[in-house]
Amino acid sequence: MIWFVNNELFQKAGFMKLTRKIRKKVTVDLLRFGQYLATRGSYRTVERLRTVMHLFFRTCLPLRCRLRTNIRCAGLESDGLVDAYFERGIDQMTMLAHAFRNDFDIKMLEEQFRFDETFSILEQTYAQGKGVITIAPHISGYPIYGAIVSSRIPCTIYMRRNQDPRKMKITETVGKSSSAELISAPVGATKAQRLQVSIDALRQGKMIFLTPDTPRKPNDGVAVNILGKTAHFPTGVFIMSLRTGAPVVPVWWHWKEGFYHVSYGQPIELERGGNLREKAKAAVEQWGGDVDAFIRQHPDMWWNWLDKRWTKILREGSL
Repeated sequence: MIWFVNNELFQKAGFMKLTRKIRKKVTVDLLRFGQYLATRGSYRTVERLRTVMHLFFRTCLPLRCRLRTNIRCAGLESDGLVDAYFERGIDQMTMLAHAFRNDFDIKMLEEQFRFDETFSILEQTYAQGKGVITIAPHISGYPIYGAIVSSRIPCTIYMRRNQDPRKMKITETVGKSSSAELISAPVGATKAQRLQVSIDALRQGKMIFLTPDTPRKPNDGVAVNILGKTAHFPTGVFIMSLRTGAPVVPVWWHWKEGFYHVSYGQPIELERGGNLREKAKAAVEQWGGDVDAFIRQHPDMWWNWLDKRWTKILREGSL
């Protein structure tokens, strides 16, 4: 189905609101449809969903125009990038759908990831027994990374409470399909209590994976420059590191020649004591610069191009 839209609407706030609703509904409905097919079908059944998604995203003009505008606002060339972004997004949703198959084996997804020699950095850091915090921006494939790496090093996945139980179900299903451990805070937990759940896991020497690039309000985060715009990243990851002594290891992956290639950065180890906020602020700024460089090098991998908060930042310069 092709969407016909008057070009004048692209300049109106009402259209932006419409595309947000379309994006959210499409994502949730496709995942729900994928779950339905997967629980009742086979590998081939789920792969047919990929074909349906290709057709939809090639013809859904509102989403394509929203994406193209956001890319141009970031100062990047959109030619070819729109299709590449949707290709990676389709791949992520297909991998998630496979996780719901009754005959699903996590090894099927593990075969799509290639770890380079920097994996030794993670091994050596984990062997110290102080716990490890692995972090990445929201790159396509992030919902399954914890399950993938768990075949090599046990990974603890923190499940955020979500108003949509279907999203919680996705994380739970992917986690249970591997040797990953799932942890979560109780319903109604405060911010401090949610933080404590992860801190307790780190003090037991466990490795956790987080994606701390969700932008915050200016008074609730550290200013970083992403694609020439000002975003504010949370400091929670580095506060946890300072409180527990657990190093922070950045992880990145990109698509090349039919596989996702995974690499690790040097551990960010913060000395305990002194002004924790200033140390956390400096660490966030350092990681923010790395995130900016990664997105510029692999823009097709960044899942957040259509996120409503990032759309506001890209188009207006801040949240």
